[in-house]
This record gives sequence, structure tokens and C-alpha cells, in this order.
Amino acid sequence: MKTLRAILCAAVCALAVRCSEDRGVAAADTPELEVRGSVGNVQTAVAIAAVDGRVVRVNAVEGATVKAGDLVATLVNSSVDRDLAFARAQVAVAERRLREAGKPARTTSADSGERVRLSARILANRKARLERYRELFQTHDVSKEDLENAENEHAAALRDWLAERERAIVTVVQTDTGLLQLELDKARAEEAFAAERKAMLNVTAPIGGVVTRVAARAGESVFPRDPILEIADTSSVEVRVPIAPELLRYVRAGMPVEVKIFTVPPRRFRVPIKSVVRGNTGAVLLVQLPNPDGVLQAGQPAVITVK
Repeated sequence: MKTLRAILCAAVCALAVRCSEDRGVAAADTPELEVRGSVGNVQTAVAIAAVDGRVVRVNAVEGATVKAGDLVATLVNSSVDRDLAFARAQVAVAERRLREAGKPARTTSADSGERVRLSARILANRKARLERYRELFQTHDVSKEDLENAENEHAAALRDWLAERERAIVTVVQTDTGLLQLELDKARAEEAFAAERKAMLNVTAPIGGVVTRVAARAGESVFPRDPILEIADTSSVEVRVPIAPELLRYVRAGMPVEVKIFTVPPRRFRVPIKSVVRGNTGAVLLVQLPNPDGVLQAGQPAVITVK
């Protein structure tokens, strides 16, 4: 019996020693790593012109803070305004035709002919004025704004003449509304397209951040993809740290690490690893750091400690 107890005691002691050795090996397998890197470039974006036009107003200056979606510039384009006005007039005409389908024939009123003649005379005057302004614009005797106003007046006169002529025409009985509905759908699609181009004259900020450069000024002409202003998002920065291939088994995305940035004074952060980007010769650890005061700058040295 004493012999059996001695054997059991020896076995328990051996097992305890083995567990202690295993814990020591596990601890040795997860060493404290210290890798060096630097702060990467901040996120930048450019607010660009989507359509051609003339800059009327820029709502931001260098150093100003903007939010994503803020209106940063306004453009004007007379052809866009003219197309939208004409499209809306076509929708109104198509809607009226559809409403009046199937009704008894309508005859012209007593004064409809006079209204058509007056609107035609106004249209002719506006057209003559527009042609004269185009010639004067070539010799720089009128401004571009004067020419655009003349174009808008001509478009409005054309719209009024078309409306008066439409009212003066005798309508016929129309019982099949399918074709009229197609015409209305087409007019509405053209109106939506024109309205979308009109909305593109308002340039918005693609991201929030600080305006680093204003590339356009009021009165200048711009074309599609021309830069209006540049924005840098300094609210957060990314730290990039290269790591050797043999150390990859000790790190993973989401693992908390300590980050030290060598500012004056140094700053310390406790954040998770954002991602581990693997390559042919190793990998790069990416860590996102908050930077509300803008102190962290691209190129500042950093140390990441993995425990």
C-alpha cells in the first residue's frame, strides 16, 4: 500500500512539473514585440466640377473646415437653365394633352390669334437681340453675363410662343391615351435629366476635413473634372509598420497594441490592429489613430508594441 502511494505521489509531481514547463514554453512562444514605423499620409479628396460652367461663388477658404456634402461652390450655365426650362414646358404640354384626351374638340378663342401674334413678335425681338449680342460678344463689347441673359430671355420667349400656339390649335378627339402617356413619360425623363444637370452646378465636399487648396475663383470658367478645392481629413491618421514574415504568427487584426508617436511630448495610444497586409517579402501592420487636434502628421516616427 505504501508503495502504491509513493508511485501516485511521484506521478502527480511529474505531471505538475510538466505543466509548469508547458506554461513556460507557451510564454516563450508569445514574446513582447516592438516594431517601428511611421504615420502615413492623411486621406485627401478633391471637389471637382461635374459639368462646364462659370464659377459664381466659392464658399470655402484655405484652412476652413467642411463636412461631407457641404456646398462648397456654385456654378452657372445658361444652356443648362435653358434646357431645364424647355423640358418643363414640354412636360406641361404633354400633361395638358393627356388631360384633354377624349374631350370634345376645342375651338380657338376670339383673342387666341392675337396672343399668338404678340408672342411671335416678342420672340422675333428676343432672337434679334440675341444675335446682336452674339456679334458684340465676339468683339468684347458685351460681357458673357449679358449674352447669357439674352439667351435666357430668348428661351423664355420661345416657351411662351409655343404655349400660345398650342392653345390656339384646334384639338381633335383623342380616345387612345397610350401614345400621349408615352410622350408624357419621355418629357418627364428629359426633365429629370435636365434637373440632374442643374443640380451638378452645385459642387459639394466629397469628404469632411480641412480645405488645403482652393483651385478656382469666382468668375472663372471651369470644365468637367476641373478641381475646385482640395480637402484633407485630419481627424484620424494611419500608422504603417513593416513586420518580418517570421513574426506574422504573433499578430492578427483586432489584437490590441500600444502605439507611441514621437511628438513633443510623445503620445501613446491603446488601439486594436486595423489590418495586416501581407506581401511577398513580409507584411505591414495598419493601425488607425484618432487625431482631432491635427497634431499627428505624416512621416512622424512611431513604435508599436505587441504584448
